[in-house]
Amino acid sequence: MSLKEIARFADLAEAQIAASRLRAEGLQVLVQNEYWGGADFIMTIAMGGFRLWAPEGQAAEARALIGALRAAAPPPLEAEDGEREEPVVARAQPAPAAGLARTGLALLLTLFFGWAAGFLVVGRRRSAAVTGVMMLLVVVSGLSLLSLIWSWLTYAGIGATPALP
Repeated sequence: MSLKEIARFADLAEAQIAASRLRAEGLQVLVQNEYWGGADFIMTIAMGGFRLWAPEGQAAEARALIGALRAAAPPPLEAEDGEREEPVVARAQPAPAAGLARTGLALLLTLFFGWAAGFLVVGRRRSAAVTGVMMLLVVVSGLSLLSLIWSWLTYAGIGATPALP
């Protein structure tokens, strides 16, 4: 039995969900790099992500189903009994330039203040305790950076105080 690659995924969970959906349709599917990629995330990038393979006879049907799954819109919310059904309002997606600017800001903050600063820019919801710890790490990193700059300036003679006679 010869296998053909039908799809690639960067995320293991997404690959497993797609494989599960294909198996539910009666197709045979193999997820390549599933265990190795789960154990060593960095190697996932080098391996080209997670690949789904299917027998040659089922590859076309599997590709069509994956394409339909990727293009599908989420199902509408169902109204509870006695509730009036209102249209679902789509959330506005940030413009690509805004996403690029946020990514650039996160990288810049990470460069100067440490890894915690970059995470503060990303819009995920966190508990107040986690945000507080991250802010503390940013302050410590910032103070370390200022101390490093002050030491360098003193060593270079720019910030040195004049010697007393």
